[in-house]
Amino acid sequence: MFILIFLAVFAAVALGGWVIFALTHPITAGRGLLIFLCKAAGVIALISAVGTWLGQGLLHALPGLLFTAGFFFAANRLERRWPRW
Repeated sequence: MFILIFLAVFAAVALGGWVIFALTHPITAGRGLLIFLCKAAGVIALISAVGTWLGQGLLHALPGLLFTAGFFFAANRLERRWPRW
């Protein structure tokens, strides 16, 4: 239960920070949001893959690990394309 509260507070703080940033820098905020969503999807896929790995085995966790790698690769490409967001 503590983890859910932590994740909710983390999401609220991140969203609040993004709203303040979006009000002052509207173009770059969209870029930052896209990078943030890629990283968040990567973390969610990683947590899911680790849970699958512990529950079922490494072979069943490979798709989740591949999705994790793909999301982080996309986020890194976006960060290199837009060096200052």
